[in-house]
Amino acid sequence: MGLPRAERTDDEVYASVRDLVTRQLPPDAGPLTPALPLREAGLTSLGTVATMVAIEAEFGVTFPEELVTPASFHDLTSLTSAVASMLAARKAAADAPGTSAGADDAVV
Repeated sequence: MGLPRAERTDDEVYASVRDLVTRQLPPDAGPLTPALPLREAGLTSLGTVATMVAIEAEFGVTFPEELVTPASFHDLTSLTSAVASMLAARKAAADAPGTSAGADDAVV
C-alpha cells in the first residue's frame, strides 16, 4: 500500500483509484484515461460495487450514501474527487477539537 492513507498526495490517490478500477475491467480494455466514462471502459455494475469495496478497504473510508451515485462513478476524475472528499472529511473530523477520531477511522 505504500504511504499511510492520510499522507498520500493527490497523484497517489488518483493512481490508487486507477489501479483499483483497472482490476475490475475486462482484460482487453483499452487505456484508462481520466475522462473516459468507466462504463465505456468496460466497468460493469458488479465491477462498480467491487471497486467501491476495494476503495473503502484501501483508503479506510466508507462511501456515504450521497456519493453512491452514477455521477461519482462516471470516470476516474469524478471517482478520485469522491475519494478525496471522503479523505478530507475524515481529516477534518480527526482534526476537530474534542474528537477522538483517528486518521484511519472510517467516515460514516
